[in-house]
Amino acid sequence: MYQIDDVKGAINRVAQAIREHRDYLGELDGKSGDGDLGLSMENAFDAVQSTADEYAGSSIAELLTKAAMNCNRAAPSTMGTLMSAGILSVAKAAKGKDAFSDEDVVGLPRAFAEAIMARGKAKLGDKTILDALLPLADTLEAEFAKNRPLKEAFAAAAQTAKTAAEATAGMRAAIGRAKWLGERAAEYPDGGAILCAVIAETLAQ
Repeated sequence: MYQIDDVKGAINRVAQAIREHRDYLGELDGKSGDGDLGLSMENAFDAVQSTADEYAGSSIAELLTKAAMNCNRAAPSTMGTLMSAGILSVAKAAKGKDAFSDEDVVGLPRAFAEAIMARGKAKLGDKTILDALLPLADTLEAEFAKNRPLKEAFAAAAQTAKTAAEATAGMRAAIGRAKWLGERAAEYPDGGAILCAVIAETLAQ
């Protein structure tokens, strides 16, 4: 079972990983957007980390609800809004629970993706974070269904996310500014998909 201290630990690791990848994420975003993805996500997860550090209660749902709100305030960008929606979906999944089981954890990437799809109106193949997140969810669910331990299943899913994120290079975006840049942006991987791969790899560790 994964209790609130485990959730806080995961948040801290993800926030640190995003700081380490801030410049690369910004560089990628500069190819197809306004270049603020790295800074925006650093601000978002700094706020999420601060929320976790300051929270003294024991409710995972309450912590993540507060984190989602603070994420949205700290990063009122498109990706910040999508991350907030995803975090809130995890908070909803935790409602009424003292801890997450392995089965709960396996369902979280799917819930996160569905929240992003509902908020951002994107789908698989549009060259967004979903092109890494949905394959991650598929692999995690499939590997866990084979009775593989969660750690091994998540490692396999993280590798899938990385491969899928890198495969967005060459795709033409269907939404956002990158859509209007067309071929100029197509040769580079999507920053949101790479962000997903970074987070997945961090959590798999």
